[in-house]
Amino acid sequence: MIKLVSGEKHRRLSSFASKAFFQTILIEKPNLSHYSNVRYFNNSTNDRSASATVPDLSNSQREKFMIILGKPGGGKGTISSKILNDFPNIKHYSTGDSLRQHVRKESEIGKEAKKYMDEGDLVPNDLIIRLVMEDAMEAMDEGKNLLLDGFPRTLEQAAALDENVDIDMVVDLNIPTETIVERIADRWIHPASGRVYNYSYNPPIHHGKDNETGEDLIQREDDKPETVRKRLEAHDKLTAPLIEHYGKKGVLKTFTGTMSDKIYPEVKQWLNEKEC
Repeated sequence: MIKLVSGEKHRRLSSFASKAFFQTILIEKPNLSHYSNVRYFNNSTNDRSASATVPDLSNSQREKFMIILGKPGGGKGTISSKILNDFPNIKHYSTGDSLRQHVRKESEIGKEAKKYMDEGDLVPNDLIIRLVMEDAMEAMDEGKNLLLDGFPRTLEQAAALDENVDIDMVVDLNIPTETIVERIADRWIHPASGRVYNYSYNPPIHHGKDNETGEDLIQREDDKPETVRKRLEAHDKLTAPLIEHYGKKGVLKTFTGTMSDKIYPEVKQWLNEKEC
């Protein structure tokens, strides 16, 4: 379910006062036929008591909001690609990619975000929510289900998102930390050319040497086992509350394994059961 506000001729996003977690979405002549339990709020008073509930359309097909969670290097990109291939009605949405695109296009949101990025600061939650909701509306106008990747990252962001939409499904990829450490630690590069080797599936012909030049390969600092472990530990601490949050809502399913090809069939079956 998505909550909409009418009263403007052009589409935009604005936030209420306070911490600005709830964002209002203003659109021209909204078509309510494919939204379930859409609420209209009085834009002049921001008074929820003035809202009127549209008749329940939950038995009809409606767009779904989904989230995919997983450790860095845990195959989230691979699983997402397989989902998009098998479910053409799902649109993958990366907040990082979208933010960079808005900055390049110098959109209103992009200009605001760039001020923080140029200072080396994190882009505030309310601005990210505006970004997500604006792009989400475009996807829903196309009749697409949305798969959020990279957002929310914290419980605070999840609470902000909850004020705007009902999350239908959360795919939680639980890949053992040591599996990811081994996978990333096997990656070595030739710095001059950027060629990447992996001792698990794409090893160099001669150990530690570039295939074309014979020069030494190096391991990036970020790829060293101790660095990877620290990064994954920090990620686990950050996302554990998210997993608990969505678990309590009854919308999360955890998929455990070490290989994407074995995990994905279970993900696909679950999405089919949810009629994506």
